[in-house]
Amino acid sequence: MREKFLDIWPIWNFPNARKTSFGFLLSMAAIDVLILAPVYLITNHLMGWWGTTVLDPTTSLDLAIPFMAWTVVIYLSLFYFFYPLPLMSMPGNKRGRQEALIMSQSLIVLFVVSNIWFVICPAEIHIRSQALENVDTMHPVFLAMFEGLWFMDEPYNAWPSLHVSSALLFTLFAIRWWKGKPMRQWAIGIWWVLMSFSILTTKQHFILDMITGALIIVPLWKWQIQPSLDRLERGSIDEAAA
Repeated sequence: MREKFLDIWPIWNFPNARKTSFGFLLSMAAIDVLILAPVYLITNHLMGWWGTTVLDPTTSLDLAIPFMAWTVVIYLSLFYFFYPLPLMSMPGNKRGRQEALIMSQSLIVLFVVSNIWFVICPAEIHIRSQALENVDTMHPVFLAMFEGLWFMDEPYNAWPSLHVSSALLFTLFAIRWWKGKPMRQWAIGIWWVLMSFSILTTKQHFILDMITGALIIVPLWKWQIQPSLDRLERGSIDEAAA
């Protein structure tokens, strides 16, 4: 069972059959969205309907951090930059595709585990009220971004922050694929830090959410990603030896 979990799953047969890297990544992303969007949205709106907080992680620093509307541009870079990152960073060979699928599989596990925790320990992100207080003075462009965000996303699914964890996952793989390109590696790392802090300045999350969002990648990498990469490496070595 563990071996099957660590290997490439059968759900990726269609992407694997695509001839171009773009077609491969597009079909892989489509499967991710079909699985992950319902998982997140159903949990998020169910917790919003339930309206219960088991643990309020608010600290005085959460309340003291100023709301900065313009940082919503950085916050939304999860969708227009981090998720499309493999288009720029993934090697266009078989090994690159296999590692991208391992990344997608770990993303699915990350979402499932996080959403289970959102149900077990729900927390309302009530500091969103600080953003709502600034609606009248907000630039129309930023206001439109926030309104779209608030329409889709109830102020729940707090910690661990999937914004931080999923962006970090894509960042680590991009750094891996950009080996020997330190400027790109540093740039994506710095942007991930900025994006992580933006969850606080947009009042979308608490500090605890940011910290746990980064930390959850540690066991994920240790128990799923690294063993899968190791199995892939052994397979490549055996194939080369043959």
